Amino acid sequence: MPPRRLFLSLLICVVVFLASCAGTPMRNLASDAAMIKSGKTTSQDLARMIGEPDERKPGDAGREIWVYREKETSRLKTAPLIGRLFNPRKEEMLTIDIRDGVVFSARYGAVGHDPKPWSDDFDWQGDEK
Repeated sequence: MPPRRLFLSLLICVVVFLASCAGTPMRNLASDAAMIKSGKTTSQDLARMIGEPDERKPGDAGREIWVYREKETSRLKTAPLIGRLFNPRKEEMLTIDIRDGVVFSARYGAVGHDPKPWSDDFDWQGDEK
């Protein structure tokens, strides 16, 4: 194969690879939660920092609950052998209690989904672990 054709083929592969990595940006709710200051951050500040919430729950007497959710679901994370090199799949949730337009409290939580490791996924292993 001529060098020019090889270079063009490699260039196309790199462009396709980089294009496949592009997607919707993912929020980092853990760092977003660290920026929130109870009693100081307003709902307008919150909307600027994190964006509109995924869910709004009205409360009583000027109270409102904002809920942000993020779900990590990359196909590469479930791939045999190389999947463990990537972070495990997880779900994050940031719940913010707003009273009279000011953040009263913010709670962050994450749940990791760690599937059974591939090394323990074979029947022939028996009890010799």
